[in-house]
Amino acid sequence: MNVLVTGGTGALGRHLVMQLRSAGHRARILSRNPRGHVDAVQGDLTTGAGLVKAVAGIDAIIHAASAASQPTKLRITDVVGTRRLLAMAREEGVKHLVYISIVGMEGIAYPYYKTKLAAEAVVKENIVPWSILRATQFHTLMETFLGGLSALPFVATVPFKWQFQPVDPREVAARLVEVVTHKAAGMLPDFGGPEVRDFKSVAESWLKARKSNKRLINLPLPFKFSRQVAEGHLLCPDHKDGKITFEQYLEVKYPE
Repeated sequence: MNVLVTGGTGALGRHLVMQLRSAGHRARILSRNPRGHVDAVQGDLTTGAGLVKAVAGIDAIIHAASAASQPTKLRITDVVGTRRLLAMAREEGVKHLVYISIVGMEGIAYPYYKTKLAAEAVVKENIVPWSILRATQFHTLMETFLGGLSALPFVATVPFKWQFQPVDPREVAARLVEVVTHKAAGMLPDFGGPEVRDFKSVAESWLKARKSNKRLINLPLPFKFSRQVAEGHLLCPDHKDGKITFEQYLEVKYPE
């Protein structure tokens, strides 16, 4: 198959590209910065630049691009850009678009999740036959959170009661590759990591792996979003599909 991967240079996208190619498929990358990548098209969902070239001759798309780190561009990229991509894919005769999303977003008081839900709604308009896979938070995202929360010297301030179900992006990529090679299936079962963890235990494991002697301090956040995460809204304990634990991920990332 000829598969376009949007966000093909990101934390998930690079694994998607490698696994598609290892399975014998052609993987084309759409990225704002594609330098150094084979079969890559420079494009931008916010403007539509490069999209016509990106979808030409493509059988299916795995849509993994997002402007999560660019709040001012979030809606125009994730919602308007998704609609633009789908319209061009329909013109090209693309048979399947697979969208990667996030477990448990409904009702969460967090702007990014509201945008992701709006993007899901665009996909569900059936402009192109579609599948949506929701996953829990990646191991790499846990590190991003922890890096920000431990920026102060000597301490790491963490909301102890937050609950996550960390999953390895390589395992999510494998599931997406399986999905994209079959017919569109609509909303798919959630894909979660092997363990439900409170954020205190995640932080303890991370600090230990990095041989950090920072003091771990609870950070109570009096926000609805924080309460919802602590209550487990982002979990899918009935779908522990991933096998790689956060500790196993850390052992590879930070070997002795």
